[in-house]
Amino acid sequence: MTEELKLFLEDSDEQLNFMESALINMQDQGVNEEDIGALFRAMHTIKGTAGMFNFDDVVSFAHIAENLLSEVRAQKVELTPELISLFLLCKDHTESLISASIDQKPIDDEIRETNDRLVAQLLKFTPGSSESGTDSSLFTETSVSSDGVSEETLWHISLGLKVDFFSTGMDVLNLIAFLNRLGKVIKKAIVTDHIPTLEHYNPIEAYIGFELQFSSRSSASEIEEVFEFVLDDIDLVIFETDDKQKLLNWIDTLEEKQSKVKFLISNGFFTKADFVTEEESPVIQSPLKSIETRDENKVTQEETKSAKKEQHKSFSLRVESSKIDQLINQMSEMVIANAKIAQRADILDDAELSESSAIMSDMLESVRSSVMNIRMVQVGDSFTKFRRIVNDAAKKLGKEIEFIINGGETELDKTVVEKISDPLMHMLRNSIDHGIETPQERIAAGKPEKGTVTLSAYPDAGTIVIKIVDDGKGLDKDKILEKAIAQGIVNKNQTLTNKEIFTLIFAAGLSTADQVSDISGRGVGMDVVKRNIEELRGTVEIDSKEGEGSTFTIRLPLTLAIIDGFLIQSGDTKYIIPLEMIQECIELSPAYKEHMKGNHFINLRDSILPLLDIRTHFNEGESRSGRENVVVLRYGEYKMGLQVDELYGEFQTVIKPLGDVFVNVAGISGGTILGSGEIALIFDIPKLIEQKMRQIN
Repeated sequence: MTEELKLFLEDSDEQLNFMESALINMQDQGVNEEDIGALFRAMHTIKGTAGMFNFDDVVSFAHIAENLLSEVRAQKVELTPELISLFLLCKDHTESLISASIDQKPIDDEIRETNDRLVAQLLKFTPGSSESGTDSSLFTETSVSSDGVSEETLWHISLGLKVDFFSTGMDVLNLIAFLNRLGKVIKKAIVTDHIPTLEHYNPIEAYIGFELQFSSRSSASEIEEVFEFVLDDIDLVIFETDDKQKLLNWIDTLEEKQSKVKFLISNGFFTKADFVTEEESPVIQSPLKSIETRDENKVTQEETKSAKKEQHKSFSLRVESSKIDQLINQMSEMVIANAKIAQRADILDDAELSESSAIMSDMLESVRSSVMNIRMVQVGDSFTKFRRIVNDAAKKLGKEIEFIINGGETELDKTVVEKISDPLMHMLRNSIDHGIETPQERIAAGKPEKGTVTLSAYPDAGTIVIKIVDDGKGLDKDKILEKAIAQGIVNKNQTLTNKEIFTLIFAAGLSTADQVSDISGRGVGMDVVKRNIEELRGTVEIDSKEGEGSTFTIRLPLTLAIIDGFLIQSGDTKYIIPLEMIQECIELSPAYKEHMKGNHFINLRDSILPLLDIRTHFNEGESRSGRENVVVLRYGEYKMGLQVDELYGEFQTVIKPLGDVFVNVAGISGGTILGSGEIALIFDIPKLIEQKMRQIN
């Protein structure tokens, strides 16, 4: 895929998301002009950019949808719930057309049938359109002869590029090529008068222009639409070639009148006679009134707006995520190299080298923070997409649901946001299908007719917590346990806590649904949901009360690349603990060690905490130093003590994936390289806590 196509795909995806967001917003909160305008602009943008790539199917469909949106914007057609649903289907179909066009595949029968059906519905709502005429002209403002046949008009188009045109990222040749969709470029010439000498030439600046003779049935405004996205970066004049007065007016506005007239005549656009006034004196030798093709006041206002816009302009730059990943990897190597320098400085007892290393460490931390901020995105954009899923699922199931989003401004690594999207979608569908009751059931249970599903996000102790809460009927723990026993997942003699029973829904193939629906209920998803979350070094928990509802709590790391860690040693192995999960460190006195021998708990200021001995857990053998410490960990509502040998202090670390040997080692999430070249393993604290709790129970 070319770079241009990638940009088109990103931009169209963005525009389609705008459309969906605006439609869902109006569906929930009522119609407003701002969202209607956003809807029209999004479809118009897709039509324009698709045309540059000659994606005819996309352009044709988008134009018909745009026509109806134009009528809605002009308040000639009311945007009813029925129309909102239609435009949501149009958004989905446009997505399919774009996908097929980019893959250069012929449109299959299913997409073609959908296209014909949607076009017929759009035309039904569009005033003045024929329901049967789906192949009607894409452009409606055409000149018509007395016998009702559209006439070709010969236009002159003068297109001058402003100096910073190339910064728009647009290709002027694509724009000119797109004109051929509206008619035919009869003649064209490149204006090169303003190209500077070599010593003053800047390759990123534009110095040329184009003069075009163009035959089309389209109006001037429709031709101008081709250049809509670059109007601020070009000088554009459009007039009919036989309109002598407009030609003269245009020439009179130019500084270099004679050279322009000479250029137009020599290239065959006009003749000498075209530039002579009624008094038969050449226009280029007599001053004429300056009559702009646009109203003078309008020009002044637009220029003022443009100047203000320029003052407050902030540039955005699209960068492939792979390039940011590469930058992070290179920075990771710098972190490791600096750790080696710091270690060498300690060995040599070189104060100056230690100071330089410390300064470098601070700078690396600053760069790391900046780079990681580039990767951070607000979860709200991703959450908003789920509104459509909730609405569609609720309609299919005949349920009334209010979907609430909280904490949309919370930031999370873009990679994590992308990978958590599918698990969240599946869990939301489960809440709607299995959790929320029908309106009749809710009324019978003394609840409001409309159910509530809340999706929220907030930061907590170096992690991001995402919660899905519904006020439905809750999980039936007896039914879950019965199914689990029947499928041999648990033994019928086992005693399980409520949380352990609820966790059984993540077992592969377990489903408590009485009947399968196309929303959920096949038991082929929740195990995948849990696995996907764990692959992100996250955890998922369930809390439920029968008759009151359920809460799914997901905890995720802020980033997958670099963490602030705490370096410890147990036996012969060094480990890294994520710093944000450490509450405090305490040294175990010999007397206290003797007192707690064989005990799995520690009394910390009258608070009893579970204690996990790393040496015992990983069969590390005896302590080399004879000294032992406890690192007190906190993860969500859980606390635990980790018994270790040595404490080395804070350590900025780069997370490296481990090989297949470590796949089944629970409690280890990755590894890193220390300054000495040694490997340190990174603890998966949630897993260690889970293992300890299971051991206690």
